[in-house]
Amino acid sequence: MESFNFGPFTFSPKHALRVAGTPSRGWTMSYGAEDIAERSAPAAATQGDVIEVFGDDRANFIRRAREAHWPGRVSLIDADSGDEIAHFFARGSFGMTPGLIDDRSRYWLRSADKLLSRDVTLTEFAQIAHDEAASAEAWICGLLPDAVLNDDPDDWRAPTSWEIRHVVGEGSFTYLSGAKAAKLIGVTPQNFRKYTARDGASTRQQISFAMWHLLLHKLGVKRA
Repeated sequence: MESFNFGPFTFSPKHALRVAGTPSRGWTMSYGAEDIAERSAPAAATQGDVIEVFGDDRANFIRRAREAHWPGRVSLIDADSGDEIAHFFARGSFGMTPGLIDDRSRYWLRSADKLLSRDVTLTEFAQIAHDEAASAEAWICGLLPDAVLNDDPDDWRAPTSWEIRHVVGEGSFTYLSGAKAAKLIGVTPQNFRKYTARDGASTRQQISFAMWHLLLHKLGVKRA
């Protein structure tokens, strides 16, 4: 069996060996240029078997990435009681500046580290939370380069097939199939496969700026 991809991970066969008398082969799971783990699987293992062997390693990578790139918690604080009465998760400071909550206002936004704050009305808080709250998949943005997330078409770069595999396809972090992704952005599955074909393939086409950002928005990875 040759190397294969599952989402953004690559599984590569190594040397043959015997484990408890059973013909086996070593395998490496990598993410980009980084080797994540090495395991062994029976010589007759299928791709599914190899993926299963690395199940805990994949789960641990995703857990660490989610924790590292999860958007910050923004709290609404009642200054009279000091209690948090609401919160949302988002990237950005929304006008918060260094300083502590005081009695100039009853309601305040406060960052997770409690170093930034800003007085707000309840109406302002509701609008900010509506406009800026991140979805459950927003952490994936932390694994993608700024160039493919850029909102300016002039500074944007089309994602590579590896970058697209973060958000679409079997093994992706959203678990969404290519066929369902195609439906979300209004193209046929056949056309969408041109975007996910390996880089350098004759069938490979770059996804457009509008379609990519629409896809990220529909998946809850990044707001349009």
